[in-house]
Amino acid sequence: MAAPRIGFAYDLTGDGKTALRGGFGIFYNRVDGNEVYALSGQAPYSYNPQVNYATFAQIAASGNNLVFGPSTINSWPPGQLPWDRAHNASLNIQRTLTRTTVLDVGYTGNWGYNQLLGLQAATGYDINPIPIGTRAPFNPANADPTNGNRTLPDVLLRTVYPGFNTINTYGHFGHTNYNALTVSVQQRYSHGLAFGLAYTLSKAMGLTSYNPVVPNNDAWNYGRLGIDRRHNFQLNYSYELPNLGKRAGSKILGAVVDHWTLSGIVSAQSGAPFNPGFSITSGTPDYTGTPDVSARINVIGDPTKNVPTGSAFNVTAFAPPAIGTNITTPVLGNLGGGAGVLSYPKVVNTDATMSKFIPFHERLGLKLQVQAYNVFNHPEFVGAGTTLSFDPAGNQTSLTAGVFNQTLPARVLAFSVRFEF
Repeated sequence: MAAPRIGFAYDLTGDGKTALRGGFGIFYNRVDGNEVYALSGQAPYSYNPQVNYATFAQIAASGNNLVFGPSTINSWPPGQLPWDRAHNASLNIQRTLTRTTVLDVGYTGNWGYNQLLGLQAATGYDINPIPIGTRAPFNPANADPTNGNRTLPDVLLRTVYPGFNTINTYGHFGHTNYNALTVSVQQRYSHGLAFGLAYTLSKAMGLTSYNPVVPNNDAWNYGRLGIDRRHNFQLNYSYELPNLGKRAGSKILGAVVDHWTLSGIVSAQSGAPFNPGFSITSGTPDYTGTPDVSARINVIGDPTKNVPTGSAFNVTAFAPPAIGTNITTPVLGNLGGGAGVLSYPKVVNTDATMSKFIPFHERLGLKLQVQAYNVFNHPEFVGAGTTLSFDPAGNQTSLTAGVFNQTLPARVLAFSVRFEF
């Protein structure tokens, strides 16, 4: 559902060669069906736990929450849901440079409001969370002296709705923003050549997840979107090679060198964002005192400096967060939110097509074509090991962290023969 979009165009110079164009629109989205589907068949809720082949001591030692309350249920958000909406705007100046060439410089913006989000897109977020630092040993009061001072089962630590475990709901708290400067040059077909050149300098940021236990959700989760590519350059072209045989009046020469067309696309853009994570070789300890938020790795240096050959980042710039005991606010790490604060290398790709038309009569003829994707067969790295492993003493043990492990496809050649009429 959308409100009418407003647009305008104005001749700045009065000669029809320079135009100012712009527009603004507001668009609304419908309520996501996932909010309703999860409630199907849930009420009235019946819970009958069963534990087989175990003693009471074994149940206590395992901390099994199944004997205390329902594992997961779903709820409908309280109150009236706000409209999930998006605003977009554009403003461009277009100038005719020659009879066949047009320059366009502009701004494009897009803003999202009240977007549906949660810890998981399909399940929402937990409205019955365990606050940070609740589990033992962060809070000694929640240690069970009858069970080796292990922390009490999670269901006993939830205070919003006692007796229940996770209760998923949805929140329309998400917001995004995209701002871009665009430049393009279009050359219409002239003297056998046509091309288009476009460059975009942009930034895509947003809040795409919600966690009820962190002190400031925006500060914890706001960051770059997965689509964020700061620089994006595209060039497309088509060029009909001169018919030298026809010019020389030689049909034999023309059969070889005439009716050739070279076309292709050259693209270059910034790499995708990513964030490194971590694990402990002996089993990642409880860093936060709650299952509702995970600790982030600490940044102790510049991950973009002194990067080894074949790696995406400097792994020595990271360390696991400190593990605190008998404290109420654990150290969670300081790596930022969003899709990532680091970027994979830029991606540069060239695709080209060489074709020859062999005419039989007017437009009747045979077309020979060779297509090449990734013409120069250059490796374009788009993935790397992002999980750093540490031993309990904080020493790195991973051999694959930072190492490139994924590329775009290598060169692909395709040949075709086509009869055209």
